[in-house]
Amino acid sequence: MNHRSRNALLAALVLTLVGPGCSRKFFRKAADKDVEGIISQKNQFPDWEVKNWFTYPHPDARFADPFNPDRPPYPPDDPAARALSPNPQHPTKRTGVGRIDGEGYLHLLEQWDAENRARDGAAGSVGAVPEPSGIVQASAQVKVDLPAIPVVQAAPVAQPKKDGLPNPVPPAPSAGQPDPAQGFPTTQSLIALGGSPDDFLRALYTNQVGYRIRVDQAVSLGLINSREFQDRREDLYLAALPVTLERYNFAAKAFFTEQVIRDFAGSDLNGGGRLWSLNTTTGVNKNFATGASLLVRLANQVVIDLGSNRPDIAVSNLTLSFVQPFLRGGGFAVNLEALTQSERGLLYGMRSYARFRKLFYVATVAGPAGGLGLTNNPYGLQGLSVNLGRGIGGNLTSPVVGYYPLLQQSAVIANQRKNVAFLSQLLRLYEAFREGGQQSDLQVGQVEVQLLNSRGQLLGSVNPGGGGGGGGGSGIRGFLDALDNYKLQLGLPVTVGLDLDDAPLRPIREQLTRFENIYADLAKFETLARQYNLSDPIGEFRPRWRRLLTESDLVRGTTFSRTIGARWDAWAGLTDDAFAARSADFRKQRTALLDERAKRQLANQPEPPAEVRRLAALDAELDLAAFERAVRVYAARPWLKLDGPARAANQAGAFRDVFYAFYQVALEARNERLADVRTKWPDLPPLLVNGVNLLDTDLDDAYTVGVQTALTGRLDLMNARGQVVDAFRQIAVQANALQGVFNVQYDHSAASPAGGSQPFNFSGSRSRQTLTFTGELPLVRRAERNDYRAALIGYQRQRRTLMAFEDNIATDVRNDIRELRTQAQLYRIQQRVVDLGYSQVDNAKELLVAPPAPGAASDAGSAAALTQQVLQAQSNLLTAQNALYTLWVNYLTARMNLYLDLELMQLDERGVWINEQGTEPDRGPAGGQPPERLPAPRPAGPADRK
Repeated sequence: MNHRSRNALLAALVLTLVGPGCSRKFFRKAADKDVEGIISQKNQFPDWEVKNWFTYPHPDARFADPFNPDRPPYPPDDPAARALSPNPQHPTKRTGVGRIDGEGYLHLLEQWDAENRARDGAAGSVGAVPEPSGIVQASAQVKVDLPAIPVVQAAPVAQPKKDGLPNPVPPAPSAGQPDPAQGFPTTQSLIALGGSPDDFLRALYTNQVGYRIRVDQAVSLGLINSREFQDRREDLYLAALPVTLERYNFAAKAFFTEQVIRDFAGSDLNGGGRLWSLNTTTGVNKNFATGASLLVRLANQVVIDLGSNRPDIAVSNLTLSFVQPFLRGGGFAVNLEALTQSERGLLYGMRSYARFRKLFYVATVAGPAGGLGLTNNPYGLQGLSVNLGRGIGGNLTSPVVGYYPLLQQSAVIANQRKNVAFLSQLLRLYEAFREGGQQSDLQVGQVEVQLLNSRGQLLGSVNPGGGGGGGGGSGIRGFLDALDNYKLQLGLPVTVGLDLDDAPLRPIREQLTRFENIYADLAKFETLARQYNLSDPIGEFRPRWRRLLTESDLVRGTTFSRTIGARWDAWAGLTDDAFAARSADFRKQRTALLDERAKRQLANQPEPPAEVRRLAALDAELDLAAFERAVRVYAARPWLKLDGPARAANQAGAFRDVFYAFYQVALEARNERLADVRTKWPDLPPLLVNGVNLLDTDLDDAYTVGVQTALTGRLDLMNARGQVVDAFRQIAVQANALQGVFNVQYDHSAASPAGGSQPFNFSGSRSRQTLTFTGELPLVRRAERNDYRAALIGYQRQRRTLMAFEDNIATDVRNDIRELRTQAQLYRIQQRVVDLGYSQVDNAKELLVAPPAPGAASDAGSAAALTQQVLQAQSNLLTAQNALYTLWVNYLTARMNLYLDLELMQLDERGVWINEQGTEPDRGPAGGQPPERLPAPRPAGPADRK
């Protein structure tokens, strides 16, 4: 073998070995680079900008994978399956066997919990729990190298762990029963044991302390940890891969193959000897948009005969072939169809991904009330996944619960706890009345039955038909079920404790607290007023009432407290005749005003505000006159003329008259505070669309603005319009297949001299050129005919689908607008219902505890009626409170749904609605965020970098 032959053989062997040497990592990174470039190229429209997108799991996700993605460790196998089947693959020493779940999300929860509790503590909130030190380890998790996250330091305190795992330190004591006046209880204190009356809750009691998170943090956690969200990211990646292939189909593609043959043949055989054959083929082929194809190929064969006088022979053949179809298979429409569809499909996928981000936000915050869940049914997510009805993926798709519905359930439970506490106090009061002979066993039993029923409602039940949603139950049991399902929705283990921040419902809770504070001050005021020693000096009588009217908690800070002293002095300084004359004049004025009001009511005329204020002032002055009259009677001490029991009864009656007249005067201060509180009802967030508030404008105008906005901006409707064009293109594509065949082909070939070693010695004398015309009549086109007819039908169907899209979107928007306008009016009505509910409970309690008049007999019918009145008033108040929270949450969720249907829900970099109420601004880096691109694959570890 000469030197040149040895070099050729060595080169062939090197190419043969190096050709398959590209690693898995090389091809993976090449695919990532192509996908990054394609998505970045198309990511030009702000309305559907690709954000929060990364194909590789987030390093803080529960499903984070720290291993080499090309060579992950062998997963733990089912022992029976491994024992009863072949096992061609085995764990390697380098990768081993294992399943490791990420724990970075626990770092985030730890950080957020510390920040939120520190903030609440600074604001004077209650229910803050000291922080544990260190990082909580989750079940079956191994710590991985993650970027350090700063954690707010706290003193080490022995308390239950938040991830639900066994804790070596003793558990913290119970937080106790929540104070109704201090806001929503924490998840733990919702079922805290407050002594023997609450022992019925022991079945659901837990020592676990949850991580406190806000609604925006829940959304951010879901973006990282949600399995469904990661599926959609991967869907978008997979939608870009066909584009890379279709674009490559029109690129010039080089190819190279090498074949090495070693041939041993006996000397008696024809051509016997020892031969080496090296067959090399290289070239370039390219497809054109017109349907033409070009092939340039160079084939070389080197034969080395070790037993011959001429040890090597090299022969080459160069060919060029160009084919252009002019009928069937020719033209841009047919040959660019696959590329066109893949490019448009990726665009649809990017729009669907942008819409899915909004769907995910609404599902995470509003839950099932959002209506569309994670599927965008019935419109689907074109370009990402098939519309599967219940969810995206298999039957293990996470349930949709929502942050707001959980808060609503928590508020209802807090109201139920207050109701149980009230009924417990009422039962003790009735038992005391029974001992004094004022109430019978029947009334005591009525109260006890109401209490037991309320305890059962607080404990909760499960709705048999609620298996597919967010718990489907009521009370504490239903809340705990829904909370576990919400953890599944966020991709968390159910053993991790959560404590939801109540900021979205805080405006309603604070308003109800204002009402409760007024009636609590009134009850305290009434108790102090009744506590009077009849043996006290008569000279202390007037100063005592004056102190209550000017210094008590009920009147503090009111105009009443500043003016009542002078007003009372004006009556007290009158003689009896002047007192009677002034009272008569005020009554006359009041009668005249009432007559005028009656005339206006008959004429259906509005009340002048000045006369309304004047009538209220006259009523207040007459109440004050009645109080002064009662005080004068008491100060005259008419009981001194009597002896024995009659004296005490007369003095008690005189004091009772003073008290009731005094109470009527004090109600002026209560009413003043109530009037002020009624002005502090939280306003519903507006519905601004293109500068128009859909709550205030005419309904028809609201319809017009809403429907036009939706039909212009809906991303899924844009995709539906594009799919009509896709179906239209198929008509021409399928019609092309009905044509005959007419192809023109040009071939050119050239060969090197045979029997020599001149592989590149080409000349015209050894070349051949051929021009071929091929034709075929369209005689057999049955299958093509059927496909063409199906394309025509498909186009008509797609047109009807677009019409259905538009009609259903318009219907959804109109329904949303009607729902929100109705909810806004019901909210105003419910404000008055709640106001009256507190008043009715207060009046019912007042009638219940009022002492009977001297000599008045109490009958069983009156006692039963009073009992029923108190129980019904308390039940009505509980229903009104719960309905108020329901209306508030329903409005917020319906508002989200409207902006989602209008495609006006803009999300920030955290995936949080920018216009949402109660979320903190995005704390991004100074100067704003650069346009997002596909992140380069992060290094998976030292093994991958090798």
